Amino acid sequence: MMPFAIDMATCPNLAVPAEVMQHIVNVESGSNPFAIGVVGAHLERQPQNKDEAVATAQMLESQGYNFSLGIAQINRYNLAKYGLGTYEQAFDACPNLVAGARILAQCYAQAGGDWGKSFSCYYSGNFSKGYDDGYVQKVYDSINRASPSSATAARAIPIQLAQTRPPKPVSAEQYLVSMRSSAIDNLGAALASNVLQNRQPVASVPSAAPVAMPASAPSPMGTPVSPNDLPIAAAAPANEVFVPQVRGPNDGATTAKQNNQPSQPAIDQADLRLQGRDDAFVF
Repeated sequence: MMPFAIDMATCPNLAVPAEVMQHIVNVESGSNPFAIGVVGAHLERQPQNKDEAVATAQMLESQGYNFSLGIAQINRYNLAKYGLGTYEQAFDACPNLVAGARILAQCYAQAGGDWGKSFSCYYSGNFSKGYDDGYVQKVYDSINRASPSSATAARAIPIQLAQTRPPKPVSAEQYLVSMRSSAIDNLGAALASNVLQNRQPVASVPSAAPVAMPASAPSPMGTPVSPNDLPIAAAAPANEVFVPQVRGPNDGATTAKQNNQPSQPAIDQADLRLQGRDDAFVF
């Protein structure tokens, strides 16, 4: 069969979309405007031109065959109903397409907008036989073949969502607690910052050097000595043990020795383990 091509745009006023009608003619006639389909029989070959198609149609009619003809395969008994008064007119592509589109539009309205049932109605006059004989599937196969393939059509880059989980709902009580916590944290941070900014450096206090009080002259012998009159010993160094100095009323006058020598570690005079005698003062 020689290839045929028909531009649907050259046939205006179609009752259905031209794209849909294109798939109907792909299945019905292979887009051959001279095709003839005989019910219960078949031709040895399809006509190749209009004259051959008209002669074949007249022969089939004379022999009482039921047949459909043209690019949209309009049944012979529907030709006059849809404006095709002669075979010559029926084999013209555009008038045949207009008639076929009107039939499909009526089927579509009866099927309640179901294209599958509409295709079956166009093929057989009911909504089921087109499914049983595979006609509906052939139309859908033609539609799928016309869809852009992944090999030729550019594919959009998919988007990866950053958030896959919806946020958890927060109750009014949880919201108030969160607001209080946030306010407390902000207040604490502000107070801490204010304290650090207003804090003044503390001046270093010089360490007080121990001052030795001058030793007072002993009171005359026999004169009672007030505790307040007793001399105060200089503060002992940190590495020495404090040894109290006791002076009786009959002790001779002594002169306080200046401690100009380096201090030595003090020895506990009351420690019996160091000496064999007890030097403790006895009244």
